[in-house]
Formats: sequence, C-alpha cells, structure tokens
Amino acid sequence: MPERKLLFMKILKAELEDCLEDVEDLKNLYERRLLKNDVTNYVYNENEALLKRELNGIRKAMESLDDIDINTYENVDTLAAAVDAVIQKKVLEYEDPEAVYQIAKRKLLKVLRYVNERTNQ
Repeated sequence: MPERKLLFMKILKAELEDCLEDVEDLKNLYERRLLKNDVTNYVYNENEALLKRELNGIRKAMESLDDIDINTYENVDTLAAAVDAVIQKKVLEYEDPEAVYQIAKRKLLKVLRYVNERTNQ
C-alpha cells in the first residue's frame, strides 16, 4: 500500500512539472506572436501576466505536496482527496488563477486512475 501512495505522489509531481513546461511553451508562443505582430503589446502583456501567475501557482501547489505525510493516509484514494484539498486551499489562499486548481485536479484524477488501474491488474 505505501508503494501505491509513493507512486501516486511521484507521478503527480512529474505531471505538474510537465504542466510548467507547457505554460513556458505558451509564454514562448505568445512572445513569437508579439514579434510577428499577431497580437498587440496589451494582449501580450495580459497573457504574460496571467501565465506568470499560473506558473507561480503551479509551483506553489507542487511545493505544498512536499508537506504532505503520505503515511497518515489509509490508502491512495484518501491521499488523493487530501492532496486535492491542499491544492484547492493554496489556490484560494494565494488568490491564484482558477486554472491552477483545474489543471492540478485534472492531473490528480489522471494519476489516480493510472495508479488504481495499474495496481489492480
């Protein structure tokens, strides 16, 4: 059982790191669009500001995972519920964009499904 919880946390962190890369790619795309005059400075600055907030929010969500003691949870499902609550609380506390929670929640559910399917075979 501890292996499942450890696997869940390890994969979730990797998935969130992948999201950071995706947001960075979006920032680069917006920058290229600005250079090609596809967007105005105003639109670029608005998008960049939002993406920076999302990056910071995802980073803070990832950091909050390090504070969770997986041994206090009975199984991977209760751990996932606790992780979800922690991330949601952090997003509200730091007034991060709602997308941060939605991204993390989607990844959390994906990883939970994978871990449950993989270990039930």
